[in-house]
Amino acid sequence: MNRYLKSKTSLFLMELIITILLFAACGAVCVKLFVTSYVMTKDTVELNESVSIAQGFVEVMRGSDGDIDSVMEHYPEAIRGGEGFFEVFYNAEFEPCAFEEAEYVGDVTMTPNGAIQNMEVRIVRLRDYKDIYTLNATKYMNRTKG
Repeated sequence: MNRYLKSKTSLFLMELIITILLFAACGAVCVKLFVTSYVMTKDTVELNESVSIAQGFVEVMRGSDGDIDSVMEHYPEAIRGGEGFFEVFYNAEFEPCAFEEAEYVGDVTMTPNGAIQNMEVRIVRLRDYKDIYTLNATKYMNRTKG
């Protein structure tokens, strides 16, 4: 009788160990899925905000005279880097900020080409200098410039 009881107990313990291992494997897969979805959500938010910022630069250019001075009037926090180039720095919430607090930068390059004004906007993550979004736009100026 003792032999029969011992056999049942070891079978029950083996089944319990297999069940625990199965739940541990399922838990590991679920944690990986949650981490992956979090990273994808963060990347999507980053891309959406970058697209919105770049479109804002282009709309200001198209709605104004189209030269760099008229565009920079709408961005008082912008830093002019040279002829036809300026930068605006953004924090983690994509609000304009100083360079010291910046996590992202919007690089805007404006190049006149006869009566056409070209604009290239790049939104870059400063942590790894990775381009998040690039937008090229043009505007007919109705006058020759450059």
